[in-house]
Amino acid sequence: MHRTLSLSRCISCRRSVLEAFTSLAGINLPARNTLAPLSRPLYIHSRTFSHISPLRQSLEPSSNSTQSEYVPWYLEVEDPEPPVPTSPLLALQEIPPLPDNPPQILSSVLDHLSTQIGLDNLTLLDLRHIDPPPALGANLIMVIGTARSVKHLNVSADRFCRWARKEYKLRPFADGLLGRNELKLKLRRKARRMKLAQSVGNTMATRDSDDGITTGWICVNMGPVDEAVLPEEQTVTESSVADSKPLPDEFAEDEEDEYINPPDDYVGFGSRINSPRIVVQMFTEQKRLEMDLEGLWDVRNTRRARKANRANAAVEEIQREQEEEADDARDKEVHEEATKQDKPQHNPKNDEDVPSKMEKEIEQPEEREGTDQSKPMGSIGAS
Repeated sequence: MHRTLSLSRCISCRRSVLEAFTSLAGINLPARNTLAPLSRPLYIHSRTFSHISPLRQSLEPSSNSTQSEYVPWYLEVEDPEPPVPTSPLLALQEIPPLPDNPPQILSSVLDHLSTQIGLDNLTLLDLRHIDPPPALGANLIMVIGTARSVKHLNVSADRFCRWARKEYKLRPFADGLLGRNELKLKLRRKARRMKLAQSVGNTMATRDSDDGITTGWICVNMGPVDEAVLPEEQTVTESSVADSKPLPDEFAEDEEDEYINPPDDYVGFGSRINSPRIVVQMFTEQKRLEMDLEGLWDVRNTRRARKANRANAAVEEIQREQEEEADDARDKEVHEEATKQDKPQHNPKNDEDVPSKMEKEIEQPEEREGTDQSKPMGSIGAS
């Protein structure tokens, strides 16, 4: 197309040059028909686009081919990795599952002991169905946890008792708990004795002695937990008074009053048998291995389960024997009824027990003599 246009331009230039020269010379060139206007530019233009569009379509790669051949790095989806095994530290802080029909505050108690107090290896023992009940009371749920040190043990018991008193208006009794001031005093005295022993040169005298600090065991008896006042049950007046006064948590830990156990009225079975109780046993790691409360209660539960299984087996055996006796008696009655229906009617002629005529004569001799006298004698007797 461009070539034809250039040719047409050259021809017109040549004609204009020739006309200029001939006009000067006085020569007239014959008129020439002008080229007809091209009627196909639009057609050619549209045809060129019709030919280019399929080329563009063929050059553009399909979406499926691009996805299959090349995927950008930000669109690459990694395969899911297998679950990572739980850390041993997290396994120590796992909360045990709740038993059937638990008390309302048991879940919050376990959560607080694990997350806030920091006890490890929590174990829950359901002792509500043991007969006879434990010495701490009937309908008992026992929680066992491990503290990291002796100081952590005392601090944990103190904080837990204050938390139960604040949140649920309970008065737990912590057996073996030393207050912060008493613990500091005993630790100071122990350090002084150790210093004196080291100055003398005797370091073994105070190592194995019982100083009343390293018991490694605190038993927190929360008592009947059905008396616990849940937070949503508190009145509006109490909440307003609490808002007006500073909360105990707002003070520093050292400024808080240490927990004091309630009066020791009694610790035992209690006045109400059906009231659920929660007892938290806090140990150091060494003391927990030494006491082995889990093994003790597991053995007792195993014995109780064996006794219950034996009793159930004996009851089932008695019931089976009674059922067998009842079945035998029923079968005997059915057999007797069937024999009565099959037995023929009584006929004296066919009865073997009916005496014959000779037997009657033998049994009744008097009648036989009377009959002999009435009869006439024969020819032998007459002669």
